[in-house]
Amino acid sequence: MGFQQIVNYWLFHNSFSIGISNTVTDRKTMEYITDQIKLCKDNVAKLIKDAYLNKMKSKPGMTICEMFESSVSTELNLACGKSGQYAEKHLKEDNNVKQISITGLKGSYINISQMSACIGQQSVEGKCIPFGFRHHILPHL
Repeated sequence: MGFQQIVNYWLFHNSFSIGISNTVTDRKTMEYITDQIKLCKDNVAKLIKDAYLNKMKSKPGMTICEMFESSVSTELNLACGKSGQYAEKHLKEDNNVKQISITGLKGSYINISQMSACIGQQSVEGKCIPFGFRHHILPHL
């Protein structure tokens, strides 16, 4: 019980919080992230072209549509993951978001990516969020 009181006292007087300033990266990091996203978009455009021209080959047990969906999702997740890892690596050492991530307290490079770089492709059950009423994607499930 004594240790808990010491920790509570320390937190009360020193606190540990994060703010928007903890998610802002430097110019070099943002340029890298922007380049990764552009590269990803180019790769997805090539996948779309290959699917449109019927050049895409399906893997066993998958239709062409499922293969396309999987390839696009993989490409987008790769860009988001690379961006997040780079952002985490290049945040300052005294950054509170980085500290709670690398210590394992809460979150990971994916959360840093979502705060500092990009949200990425959202998936439900391994697939793109389906269209809802009148061909619009529903904002919730």
